[in-house]
Amino acid sequence: MASSSRAALLQNASGITISGRAQLITAGRDVNFNAPLPAPGLAHLLRPVSNATHTRAGHVARCDPGTRLEVIAQVREWLDGHDNDERAVVCWLNGPAGYGKSALAQTYAAEGRLLGSFFFLRGAGERSHISRLIPTLAHQISLTVPGAKLLIERALEEEPALLGSTLSLAHRLQRLVIEPIHLNTSRISYSSEDVSSFVKKQIVVIDALDECDDKAEMADFIDVLLSASSGGTHLPFQILLTSRVEEHVRKKFDSSKALFLHRLELQDFDARWDIEVHFRREFDCIYDQNWRIMQRIPKPWPSARNLTALLDKAGSSFAYATTFIQYVGGDRMPHKALQQLLAFEANGLDSLYEQVLSSASWTEGFCQILGTIMILEDNQSISFLSSLLSLQHEEVICELSQV
Repeated sequence: MASSSRAALLQNASGITISGRAQLITAGRDVNFNAPLPAPGLAHLLRPVSNATHTRAGHVARCDPGTRLEVIAQVREWLDGHDNDERAVVCWLNGPAGYGKSALAQTYAAEGRLLGSFFFLRGAGERSHISRLIPTLAHQISLTVPGAKLLIERALEEEPALLGSTLSLAHRLQRLVIEPIHLNTSRISYSSEDVSSFVKKQIVVIDALDECDDKAEMADFIDVLLSASSGGTHLPFQILLTSRVEEHVRKKFDSSKALFLHRLELQDFDARWDIEVHFRREFDCIYDQNWRIMQRIPKPWPSARNLTALLDKAGSSFAYATTFIQYVGGDRMPHKALQQLLAFEANGLDSLYEQVLSSASWTEGFCQILGTIMILEDNQSISFLSSLLSLQHEEVICELSQV
């Protein structure tokens, strides 16, 4: 709008109201309006880590249909309050690497009872640090719990430091997660017992506590959860935690604070049948995708004898099974790749990785990248490796894609 037009708008005018804290500036006959930019939204303030939630893009581990039924049933019994101790609002699902903890966590996160989720991943930027956990959960809760958004916004207005690290984890969890749910649901619980019961069955899923790079802070966070679940301030939801049994995690769950803790150890569940289902499904896909080459290979493939050998090698490790499938499926002659791997007498991943690496082209670049990965303390991104080794991003990808 031209300056003369702005002035004409107010000429001989009376009873004008200007809202939105706009400023009126006059300079001679010119009239200028300056209005402040709108306040940033809650998502902008919280900066949630979108690739740490159950809706993240890329490959996401999931349980095959019809598998892990016993484990899933036991977690549901705990969630529905049918376990031995209904006071246990925290469940710790633990097991060795490759036992399917993340796939199970993803299964529960997708069931429709979810308040929020966070999937840690070592060496993956903000996904590997605990500082982004509470803001990410708070953002999801602002979307899933009616009325929680206003309470979180009010908390941030009263205490902007909630977004920093100067306040304790316990206080930040209380203000940004527990209170917005508790205060919101307590208002409706008096008028609707069914609604209150429904809210109590909602779940927060936090996967791979051991993948968090901040070990001391993670130990503190576990302390906070255990204290909140057994002290005066009860958690207004249930929380599923998964991890390997690493020392800094185990010590906290074995402490006297873990009075009301539901434990599930994946070593106690026989996964052989589940892995067999996984093998059959994936090998059928490999056969169908390579039918021109494999049309003379009799079905079922692998044979019952070879499938039994595969299951003996895999044990309870889905990581072994998945790596095996990827290697066989990635070969131009899958049936021959399968026979080569079956020829190894040793079980476990060592022999499998040995066979995988034996087929690699040991170029100077490949050796340099692989050697760097082996000596680094933590997993690092492709961008980090390319910068560290002064290589192009696509060079690193090409060298690693062969294995």
